[in-house]
Formats: sequence, structure tokens, C-alpha cells
Amino acid sequence: MPELPEVETSKRYIEQFLLNAKILNIQSRVSKLRWEINPDIKFFFNKTMILKIDRIGKYILINTSNKNTLILHLGMSGYLSINEANFKKVKHDHIIINFECKTGEKKCLIFNDQRRFGHIDFHYTSNLKKHFLIKNLGIDGLSKSIKYEFLKKIFSKKTIIIKSALLDQKIICGIGNIYASEILFYSKIHPLKKVNNLSKDEINSLLHNIKIVLSKAVLNGGTTIKDYKQPNGKVGYFKQKLKVYGRENLKCYDCNNIIFKLNINKRATYICTVCQKY
Repeated sequence: MPELPEVETSKRYIEQFLLNAKILNIQSRVSKLRWEINPDIKFFFNKTMILKIDRIGKYILINTSNKNTLILHLGMSGYLSINEANFKKVKHDHIIINFECKTGEKKCLIFNDQRRFGHIDFHYTSNLKKHFLIKNLGIDGLSKSIKYEFLKKIFSKKTIIIKSALLDQKIICGIGNIYASEILFYSKIHPLKKVNNLSKDEINSLLHNIKIVLSKAVLNGGTTIKDYKQPNGKVGYFKQKLKVYGRENLKCYDCNNIIFKLNINKRATYICTVCQKY
């Protein structure tokens, strides 16, 4: 599933084409992705200008001049691409946003989603935080507002394990399974440790490495494991820099111990039991 770095990479790429562009129309070739698509989307944004492109967690937010925001979620296998207006459609090109660049050139944004776990919707920009996909999201993983006091207050009231806490989008949004394993390895924290037992140093290490891992992944275009590719067609190169994820039975880069895989809540978690003592 595309996580924060993959979505941020996609957002940065499409922004250079979409910012200050005019939406001509939106074509929806299916009536439903993960949820039913509002049929009004096919005409509601015609002739509107794109004013700003934001992201929170795994959601891309396209603010327009009609005071509404398009909400895009890439799901499990979705990806975005920019193409010419007369491009040849391929299988799973479900959403096509035709637009005119500020240069006058006509192009389109294509949302391809093989497994159809993604979604597109829209909502009043001023009331966006009340949308059902947005209202329960926690703080963004790259937000400068994530501080020690913020995490300490939340963790002190919970007895869940840290791996589950990192995946809880209501606490910090944008972190998925790949980056949770990496962040915990960088922080030298065992994934089964309960959050209310984390020391001050461990929480500070966690804060530091959330920023480090996510930022490095963005700089490398994200991580391609199966389906994900950047809007320019390239894969994400952070896979080559993964320390533990997907490296079961291989040697730890730091201590030469063998990387071990745990299944936690049916999700694969990779650890070095020497570097990440329980």
C-alpha cells in the first residue's frame, strides 16, 4: 500500500502540472472503487481552477476555486500519472481528470487502481476536517507539531504495543507497515514493547527516526515492493535502503545478527532481536 512517502512523492510530482491549472472535466469510468463515487463529480468541477495541493497522511487534497476539495486515496495498488490529452487508456484507468495547464497545454491526471481499494471524493474545503475519511486522522507523520509531550500524553494512557501505535492512523497518520518496521529498527525499539513503558529517550528516538525515515523515503521516491510506481513511471528507490523490512533470514547491517520476521495482527514485522531487545 502506498504510505506517506509514496503519496508525498506523487503529490509533489503532480503539483508542478496541476497548480493554477483549470479542470476541464472529470471522467469516472466506474461507479465504485472502495466506496461509491459521487456521480456529481463528473460535472461539479468543470472549469474550476486548482488553487492548492495538500496532503495529510495517505490522502492527496486538491483545493479548487469552487470552494471544494478533491480527496484522493491510492488504496492498496493505486498510482497517479500525468499524460497527454489524447493518451491511450489502459486497463484500470478508473478516474481521469482532464485539465488545462497555466501554459495552455491540455493534459490529464490518471488514477489507475488495479485492486480498487482507492477512492475519490470531494467536500467543502472549509469543512474538510468533518469528511468521514479525514475527521479521525491524527497528526501527519511529517508534521513539525509532533513533539515529545504530544506522544507522551497519548502513550501514557494506552497499553497497546508500539508497532500497533505506529499503524494507528488516529495517532500519527501516514505510517504503514513498511515504515513502521524501519522506524522501530532505527530507534532500537522492539515492536512488542507497550507504549506506556517507553522511556523518554525511546520516545525521543522514535520522534527523531519517524522524521528521518519518512524524509529519506520521500527523497528516494518512496518504496516499490509490488505495484507502486511514481507518477513519472519510475519505481521508488527506497527499497534499496531498507534496513529490515523484507530482509528475513538476512544479516543485520548493524550487528550481523539474522533478521527475524514476526506476524503481529496478521502483518509482517521485521526485526533484529539483538539491536531491538525486548
